[in-house]
Amino acid sequence: MEDELSLKNPILLVGIGGVGSKIAAAASAALECKCLLISNDKKDLVHNDKCTAIFVRSGEWVNPSCYKLRSFVEGHRKEMTAAMRGYSTVIVVSNLAGRAGTAIAPLVCRTAKKDSSTAVISLAIMPFKYEADRIFSAGTALRRVREVSDSTIVMDNDAFLDNNPELSQQDCFAITNNAIVEVIASISAGMIKPAMNVLCTSRASPNSESSLRDSLSMLYNAVSDASTVKRAMVYVMGGKSIPVGELNKLVGCVRGIFKEDRSIEVGMLSSMSSSSGVRIHLVASAPQKTRFDSYDPLGDIIPDVLDWDEPDSAPDIKLTIPAIE
Repeated sequence: MEDELSLKNPILLVGIGGVGSKIAAAASAALECKCLLISNDKKDLVHNDKCTAIFVRSGEWVNPSCYKLRSFVEGHRKEMTAAMRGYSTVIVVSNLAGRAGTAIAPLVCRTAKKDSSTAVISLAIMPFKYEADRIFSAGTALRRVREVSDSTIVMDNDAFLDNNPELSQQDCFAITNNAIVEVIASISAGMIKPAMNVLCTSRASPNSESSLRDSLSMLYNAVSDASTVKRAMVYVMGGKSIPVGELNKLVGCVRGIFKEDRSIEVGMLSSMSSSSGVRIHLVASAPQKTRFDSYDPLGDIIPDVLDWDEPDSAPDIKLTIPAIE
């Protein structure tokens, strides 16, 4: 067995922006752990016994770019460090299709990893392909997040929508966000590979094979060669209603696709039953390049020796320049 990432208590869930905060708050209730929410929009932040919040003020800027917003986040470094101090595992959830996610997630992951004994797990949501103006920022932010995370799990909403083109954007969000919550809630019982992982999911279906087919279709959209996947975890939601023979058939199907029997870890989450049918989540480790690497073409063009350690930002620099006549 290859090395796995060991998770230890206490665990802190960090939600960034609107989507990240919503997912983190829901998952923290399931895990019964503390939650930290960070956003530049007060509507994203809730205060209760489990969740604390950091509000990033953007000054005079009404709609700052991700670079400008990142400069404002820099002023909260000490506050973020204090809020994450003392936790053995930090799970960071962000939507990289939004400005808050691309601006804040790399800084939060880097701050959490300053303590080398802390395990940092990042979950990132990638933009739809029609959001062309967000793809590059999402790609660069994902690269930054992966560099300082022990494990990264990516949800590609675009791949899910390709499989379900009849769904509205909101319906797509509801299904994929719920999948992230369920995987986080079950993360301590499953296997996490210290690598790049792709989270694939399906709509609820009375047919478990159909759900598995949808999840695998998402994976093939994200990974060019599925046979190179070294490890996968299958989450069967609503497993109580599935006969044992059918579960064995699902396992055999997945192992046959990935070819190596020992490369597959299967988790049956039958305790999380669903009255609306069976849903299957597939978390696959992707050692080779994925479609997300093409989002940041400069990552291959610029050598590491010329790259910068800190993410770029756009601070306000006011200079007093005397008039010269």
